[in-house]
Amino acid sequence: MKPWKRIEPTIVSKIGWRTVVTKLFKMPDGKLQHWQTLSPEGSQASATIALTGDNRVIVACQFRPGPEKIFNELPGGGVDADDEHLEAAARRELLEETGYEAGSMTFLGHITYDAYSNGIHNYFLARDCTLHPDGQKLDENEFIEVHLISIDELFENARNGNMTDVAAVFLAYEQLKKISKGE
Repeated sequence: MKPWKRIEPTIVSKIGWRTVVTKLFKMPDGKLQHWQTLSPEGSQASATIALTGDNRVIVACQFRPGPEKIFNELPGGGVDADDEHLEAAARRELLEETGYEAGSMTFLGHITYDAYSNGIHNYFLARDCTLHPDGQKLDENEFIEVHLISIDELFENARNGNMTDVAAVFLAYEQLKKISKGE
């Protein structure tokens, strides 16, 4: 199989705070087909599986309007600028959304969010996170409750569809199992 040939122009539309990118491809049968994708091309996000000193997982409980459901999510968000490092973005988002500062950080890996996304999601494991005295610094439309859960509860959330960023749990699975066993 060969990649499809992309034909310009590309159409970029903003709908609320979402970006929709319409791409035109020449299909294997020779026909032209438009495909809508999400997020700006080349965009990056960082999220963190954050653990306190006693290995509790810090989650950001948020209502999500798509599924109309509350999720126990990993703190994270967009990398602000081309020169912001992925780890710096992960640390910033953790502090803003939860009020916790990361101790040591380990890069877990990155994935393409889904087949219709232009963005890359980068994941980290943070250890020995501590609560900052200033607490959360939420954006105007963020409403987040911070909860501390066990590693086993994080696994259950991932298995039962109670969180986004399930891939991060998969990337950290072996490390988290060792931590939960005290290794």
